[in-house]
Amino acid sequence: MKFLTEEWGKEFEALMKDTFSSGKTPSKLTLSLCECYNAVPQCGGGTVWYLYILKDGVLTDIKRGEGRENAPAADYTSDCDYEPFVQTMTGELNTVKALTSGKIKLKGSLLKALKMLDTHNVITECKRLGGRTEW
Repeated sequence: MKFLTEEWGKEFEALMKDTFSSGKTPSKLTLSLCECYNAVPQCGGGTVWYLYILKDGVLTDIKRGEGRENAPAADYTSDCDYEPFVQTMTGELNTVKALTSGKIKLKGSLLKALKMLDTHNVITECKRLGGRTEW
């Protein structure tokens, strides 16, 4: 199923709620993260965003929205155009190179962001939906 479509989103949200549930959570982080995907073909070239709120590693809220101007404030916000993001997910573009070249922009404490790298990697795996995500 195509990344960022409503069908994909329902499965992704269910997987996230299960993965980051009490007793299963991969970390004990408390933070909010907003990921903004810009120039998304599935929504007419607009922006799709996801907000994740974690308390002691448990996902307490997940929201999806459209429009960069509607994206909520968070401890961390990432911005990336759709194509470079897909390239990072498929291994065509190294994530560190995408960050250092400005293709992915991160707002928030870099030191704290490094502490959440393991959590971010788990979120990234959830996006793949066990290999069923079409990029």
